[in-house]
Amino acid sequence: MTFTTEERRLLHLYYSDSVAETAVVIQDALNDITDPDERAAAVGLLQKLERIQGTALEYCLDMGDMYG
Repeated sequence: MTFTTEERRLLHLYYSDSVAETAVVIQDALNDITDPDERAAAVGLLQKLERIQGTALEYCLDMGDMYG
């Protein structure tokens, strides 16, 4: 799974130990995100998180995708 630079930034900000917890935190944050580009990135990130299961997110993080 490849994340955009903005999605990686948001993932870095809102990561919460699991895919499900991270998605909940991002969903809650959408209430406060007013910038259209940042909102679009958050929605895109949520859609990608929905497709990730189990430890896949941690695998992406370990493989450097978040930092690349």
